[in-house]
Amino acid sequence: MNRPIRDIEPLLDYTDIAKLAGISPGTVRAYRNSGYLPAPDVQTSPRRSRWKLSTVLAWLENRPGPGRPRPEVMERRRERAAQNACAESETLNDQGSHLIT
Repeated sequence: MNRPIRDIEPLLDYTDIAKLAGISPGTVRAYRNSGYLPAPDVQTSPRRSRWKLSTVLAWLENRPGPGRPRPEVMERRRERAAQNACAESETLNDQGSHLIT
């Protein structure tokens, strides 16, 4: 089935995505390696990943903003902070208990 040329979506590489997102191509690669970027729509070779424009636009609408970590990262940070607070509280209680005699 042949589609009219106007219906064919352009395929974007790392540099194209970086320009659309306002970030560096290295950051786009890091996003891909960490799972922030969707899987490529076309993989012609291991080093030639390409994404449809519609895929990239959908990702741009839903990606975490600059400086805003993913929700699971924030949850881990909250858990660590709570654990640290408990550990500090226990340490202070242990240190203070010998003062009461």
